[in-house]
Amino acid sequence: MNPKRILIASWVVVAMLSVPTALFADTNNSNRDAAKASQVADHLSTLEQQAARVSRDADTLLSLTRNHQTSWESHTYYLNNLRHGINDMGRMLAELEKMKPQACEVEQTAIERARPHLVALAHETGEAINLVRPGRRHLRQAEYKETLADVSLHADGLYQVVDTIVDYHNADDRLQKLEPTHSGSEE
Repeated sequence: MNPKRILIASWVVVAMLSVPTALFADTNNSNRDAAKASQVADHLSTLEQQAARVSRDADTLLSLTRNHQTSWESHTYYLNNLRHGINDMGRMLAELEKMKPQACEVEQTAIERARPHLVALAHETGEAINLVRPGRRHLRQAEYKETLADVSLHADGLYQVVDTIVDYHNADDRLQKLEPTHSGSEE
C-alpha cells in the first residue's frame, strides 16, 4: 500500500476513534442558541454534501487516467470542478470555524478534523493542475497518476471524516429523542 494511503487511512481511523469520546462529553449543551445550533448542523450537512461531490469528481478524474483516449480537456474540466468545489468547501469551513462556539463538541470535532484534509486536498489538486497545464503528454506520466490517486484519497478522507461525525451526531440526536425523560416521580 502507498505510504500516503496509509497516512490518510490512519487519519480516518483516528477521527473515528475519537468521535465516541467527544460524544460523551456534552452533545446536548442546553446553553446553545437553538437557531445557531441548527445553522451549524445545516452548514456541516452542506459541507458533507460538497465533500461527497468532490470525492466523486476525484474518483471520476482518477478513472480517466486509465483511458488513454481521454482528452486533456476532460481532465482540466474535472480539475476545474474540483478546484471550485474545494474553494466552496474552504468558504464553508471558514464559516463553520466562526460558528464553532455554538457547535456541540461532536460538531467542533468535525470542524477541526476537516481542515487538514481540505488543505491536503487543495495542495494535491494544485499539483495536478500544474501537471496537466503543459498538455496531454503529462497525462500518462506516473507522477500525474499518483497525484490524482492522492487527490482521490484526500477527497475520500475528508468526506469520510465529516460523514462519520455528522452521522454519529445525527444518530445521537435521534437516540436522545427516543429516550424517555424522568419526571422525578416514581410510582
